[in-house]
Amino acid sequence: MMDIDSPSSSPVIAEVNSKTSSESNNPQSTPRQSEKNLMVHPLAIIGMSDHHTRIQMGGSPLHPSSPVLGLLFGWQDGLDICIIDSEEIEYSHSSSSTPPSNGEFGFGRGADTEVTSHQQSIRLKIELHQKVFPTHELIGWYRVGNTIIPEDLYINNHPSSIVKELNESPLFVLMNPDAEDGSNELPISIYESLVTMGQGNDAGPSEQPRAVFVGLEFELETGEPERIAVEKVFKAQATDGASGLDLHLDSVTSSVESMRTRIATLLDFLRKTHSKEIPVNYNLLRQVDGLLRQLPVLADDNLTTEFDNEYDDMMTLAFLASVAKTAKVVQGYSDKFKHVQDFSNSKVMRGGMFR
Repeated sequence: MMDIDSPSSSPVIAEVNSKTSSESNNPQSTPRQSEKNLMVHPLAIIGMSDHHTRIQMGGSPLHPSSPVLGLLFGWQDGLDICIIDSEEIEYSHSSSSTPPSNGEFGFGRGADTEVTSHQQSIRLKIELHQKVFPTHELIGWYRVGNTIIPEDLYINNHPSSIVKELNESPLFVLMNPDAEDGSNELPISIYESLVTMGQGNDAGPSEQPRAVFVGLEFELETGEPERIAVEKVFKAQATDGASGLDLHLDSVTSSVESMRTRIATLLDFLRKTHSKEIPVNYNLLRQVDGLLRQLPVLADDNLTTEFDNEYDDMMTLAFLASVAKTAKVVQGYSDKFKHVQDFSNSKVMRGGMFR
């Protein structure tokens, strides 16, 4: 069986941190080019953030200093991985570095009874989640914290871990709760574990297998229901006296700015492709062509003439509808006036007969 560094083996974490400090301003990020196509949905990020907020604000029976851990669900098809949802879990935690006697580390340290109880609870949550979402599978797990700790690597790779049991290559997501305000980057980093040949100690062999975390690049993937839900959440926040019009204009401004940024990125890609600065990607070019074919041809004279004709027809129909409605109202008043006059004339005639 492959030797995996125990939680007390700090050289693994030191190796990861040494890589991150030289490659990125974010000490938790070690991006690298990967063949994997990794996508993350906002629902999973909101779930992790909500879990951390409830513990910090007293909405959970756990102490604010308790570790914030959870599972990640989604789907995986070859090298395409999608993280869709997150589910919080219990965590047996102890200040002691001595593992339980039964060797079942699971998701933390603590008494044997706690570890066993929490593992049963975790299995039940996974089973219930997959009953509601049969297509979801366990992709990995997450923790909220500033830095990687030795337990992260051990939990991710130990054979007795539930994550390792249900997924041979689980992903680890670290969410930074102390991200700087105004940062354009999401406060999450995604890692996969790789086994390398590291230097052994004086008493051991010269080289031994060692697991390390390597950062993965990811994209934010959203569906129509998620966009509606996220927009609803933002609209439900306190406005501090802002009117509904201000919120609407802010939403429109944000949408236009996002569209402008995406168009600029697309134009930059086309220019670099045309000037042969980057290799030709025929798949992306076909997608761009399909997008352009969906847009109306605004500069076409025939389209302008047809639009003007339809506009004139619409205005004519609206005018005729208004005339018809007015004529109906006048007809109603005329009928009422006629009935009143007939009633008055009949009353006068009856009065004359009895004189």
